[in-house]
Formats: sequence, C-alpha cells, structure tokens
Amino acid sequence: MKENAASSRYNYTVLVVCWLGWIAIYLGRSILAPVLPLLSSELGLTYAQVGLIESAYLVGYIVVKVPAGLVANRIGIKRTLVLSMVGYGVSTVLNFGAAGFAHLMVFRFLLGLFQGVHLPLANTLLSERFGERQGRAIGFHESGPNVGNTIAFPLAVTITSALGWRWAFLILGLPAFLLAGVATLVLRDDKKVENGDRPQPGGGGSLRGFTRVLVPMALAHATYNLCLRTLLIFIPSYLVDFRGMSFAAAGFVASAMPAAGIVAKVSSGFLAERAGRRASIVSAIALSGVFILSLVWLPSGPYLTVNLVALGLVLYAYSPVIYASVTSSLPPELKSMGLGAVTMVGNIVGALSTFIIGVLIDGYGYRTALSTIAVLSILASALIFVVMGMDLTNPD
Repeated sequence: MKENAASSRYNYTVLVVCWLGWIAIYLGRSILAPVLPLLSSELGLTYAQVGLIESAYLVGYIVVKVPAGLVANRIGIKRTLVLSMVGYGVSTVLNFGAAGFAHLMVFRFLLGLFQGVHLPLANTLLSERFGERQGRAIGFHESGPNVGNTIAFPLAVTITSALGWRWAFLILGLPAFLLAGVATLVLRDDKKVENGDRPQPGGGGSLRGFTRVLVPMALAHATYNLCLRTLLIFIPSYLVDFRGMSFAAAGFVASAMPAAGIVAKVSSGFLAERAGRRASIVSAIALSGVFILSLVWLPSGPYLTVNLVALGLVLYAYSPVIYASVTSSLPPELKSMGLGAVTMVGNIVGALSTFIIGVLIDGYGYRTALSTIAVLSILASALIFVVMGMDLTNPD
C-alpha cells in the first residue's frame, strides 16, 4: 500500500513538473505576438517576415520531434527534458540582443528546436504513468500552454511598456532555468517509466500498423495548427490594425482566447469520454471555423472579447483528445515516435501557414486572410469526419 501511495504521489509530481514545463515554454514562446506591433515598427518587419520568423520556430519544432524520442531512449527522459529547458531558456534570452530579421529567425529556430522536445516525451511519460486515466491527465497537462499564454501576454505588454520589448524576452526566459533546476531535483533518472512493459493491444515494432489511428489524428492536428499558429501570432496585430485598439488593450484582449483554452483543455478528457473522440474533434474544428469568420465579418463591439473566449473554448478543446488518442492506441515503444509523427505533420502545416497568411495579410488584408483559415477549417472538419468514420480502431 505504501509503495502504491508513493508511486501515485510521484505520478502527480511528474504531472506537475510537465505542466510547469508547458507554462515555461509558453512564457518564452508567446512573447513575440503581443510585442509584435512595437518590434515590427522598430526593426521594419513586414507581416510576411513575421510569418517566416514563426515558420522558423516551427521548423525547429518539427525536426526534433522524432529524434527527441530516440535521444530519450539513450540518455533518459529526465536528462532530455532538463537539457531542453536550459536550451529554450537560453534561446529566449538571446532575443534581448536581436538586431534584425536574421537574428530573430535564428533565435526563433533554436527556441523551436529545444521546445519541440517537450510534447512527445512528456505525454509519453504521462501515458505510461496514468494508464486508463491518461485522457484526464493529458487534458490537465495540455492546459499548461494556455496558462503560459494567458500570463505571457499581459506580462509581455507590461514589461515592454515599462522597459522595452527586449526586456520582455530577458525576464520571461528566466523561469526555464528555474524549472530545469526543479526537474533535476525531483524527477527520477529512469530511462523507462514504470509500467513500461505493460502489454498494449495491437502492439508491434512499426508505426505502419497504426495508420488508421495516425492518419486522422495527423489531419486533425494539421487543422489545429493551421488555426492556432496563425491566430496566436497575428491576433494582437489584428486587434491593433484591423480593430483600432491600443497596444496595451490588444495585449490584454488577445489573452482571452488562451485563457478560455484552460477550461477547454482541462474538460476535454471528460467531454471526449461522453461524446466520443470523433464527435469531439470534428465539432470543435467546425465551430472554430465559424468563430474565426465572425471575427472579421461582424462589426466591432463588446462582443469581440466574447468571440475570442468562444473561439478559445472550441479551438483548444481537441488537441488533448488527439494526443490521448495516439498514446492510448500505441504500444509503449512507439508512443513518443507516433506522437512525434502526428505533431510533426501538424507543425509542418503550421510552419507553412504562418508565412502564407502573413503574405495574404500584406496583400489582401485581415478579412481575406482569416476567412481563408475559417473556410479551410470547416472543409477539414468534413474530411476528418469521413476519415475517422473509416477508422475501426477508434470507436465513438
């Protein structure tokens, strides 16, 4: 009994450390969007260049996904996660000295490279430790990005208003180093987590046997990234340039979307258990498209913040369902690689879309750019509905 209680306590310790990891990641990752109006003005950046900077981040985020699992198998998940924390802390702080577009491209790439380690390894660790309860654990864990985002937006605006945008990168990069110290002290140095030898249905040594699980989840994650990556980077500028808000007001209003996502992610596991994975994912994607359309086609007014809250509730609701669907369907030795493959597809779409949407904003304005995202999301929801209906391994 004492051993079971100790194991359970440690499982929740792992959950909290991984959750704090997401917060530290998004404290550093989310600085760019709220400071963008001032940073772009000082450095003379176009929206297309901003899109490329975010694409550089996502390229780094993509290329490390599968190698992260291989490295962790050799040196252990703990050491890999701690090294990544130090890496993304350094990469954030380096932006203090950025002098132009090229510097931001390099620093953003390095940030993505180190931050991309977290998702496949942390979710694999939680899947193995929480077993049948992994949906709820991963749902809570995935609320971390929203907490980090929600905190980062107003903090970045406040620091920038008082000291300048460079200090926002310096100050908000420091928590990563603190977390690396905490993780070093409290995490166990195991190469394999407990219950790693637990048999899983449909086991095997190759991801090819799980294409019916991975393909619809990759499509869903691609749509998620199409919406999320472009909205997170451009919404503050949209509020300033399209809706006429002040810099400070835009930073605070933009935080409404990730703040609502905290509720969405924590509750996602419960909703998926009741409505089914297919219904949860498809309905959330379709509604995301509807709320994005309303951002640019309805007139300005108090509804805008409500719209962003509603968008956050649906947009953030299905990513934990995707991750839990993948990790619960794969054997232990394939979890991190399978999750890395799914998220790699999604982030490739995210890397392309941030640049393309930036070009659309430069050439045709926010209305055309955001409407394009919305229409593609609604069409994708129909496609994913059909593809998931063909997936006999994922019953509703």
